[in-house]
Amino acid sequence: MADQPKCKCNRWVISLQTAFERDDFEKLFRKAVQSITEEEFQRIPEFRHREDALACLFGRLLLRHSAQKFSGEPWPTIKFERTERGKPFLAVPADTKFGLNVSHQGDYVAFASSCSSKVGVDVMRLDTERNNKTADEYINSMAKSASPEELRMMRSQPTEAMKMTMFYRYWCLKEAILKATGVGIMKDLNSLDFRVNLQDRYRPGAFVTTTTVLEDGRLQDQWIFEETFVDGKHSAAVCKEKKLPRECVFRQDPEAKIFFSKITFDALLENAEIINPMPNNAIDVFEDFMKKPRKTF
Repeated sequence: MADQPKCKCNRWVISLQTAFERDDFEKLFRKAVQSITEEEFQRIPEFRHREDALACLFGRLLLRHSAQKFSGEPWPTIKFERTERGKPFLAVPADTKFGLNVSHQGDYVAFASSCSSKVGVDVMRLDTERNNKTADEYINSMAKSASPEELRMMRSQPTEAMKMTMFYRYWCLKEAILKATGVGIMKDLNSLDFRVNLQDRYRPGAFVTTTTVLEDGRLQDQWIFEETFVDGKHSAAVCKEKKLPRECVFRQDPEAKIFFSKITFDALLENAEIINPMPNNAIDVFEDFMKKPRKTF
């Protein structure tokens, strides 16, 4: 095993658009699809849009890249499996203590890791309009997912954009905790009641950690939430366990801030090895990928 970094906490994002614009995109893509297992690749061709297929590929690579980086395990022997609820976990090497999670929305695939095993991340593009509805109409259509206090907070914001931003803030937080716990889709999202401190300035450049959550009225104080922004159009939330090992930077310095940093396509493949060789060096796979339509935002 290679020397392992002591603290495993990282926050990364990779931009789909930036990757598409690379001159060496085809070369990197063809190596990438052969650097994940056949099982990991299977779902990628099923996506209708190019962005979603690439985001899925990046998610697989982020997990494998981080597992190799943190454990020193050789790239080909790393193995992921899924829980009954579909959450991926690192099976080889076994008995690792750190947690890994990915999320995709808008232009970014986001990654978060923690020194403890339970961590969840969610990223959202802050659209001010959805389905030709006003903010109030959209919030009303999603009301079953929110607690009464969350609805009050969303509806009381002074502008359309601020109402939608608050909606996405809550949605990010709920996705992050569900992914940390491994619950996945939850029937009654309104049982999760997030309480935000309006004195914290929630905007690009912020690092908010004062938000708390109640479940069925009971404070869930085993969690810490990090709320940050990737850029002016994308917000993110990380849910991590409050109890952390001694070597963790967040335990050493409770005021520590780790913002999302951008990782490039070539950096993701830095230590990658071909483990699923494809015919014609994946030329046909790339051509099929390029035939997919792009999303219109």
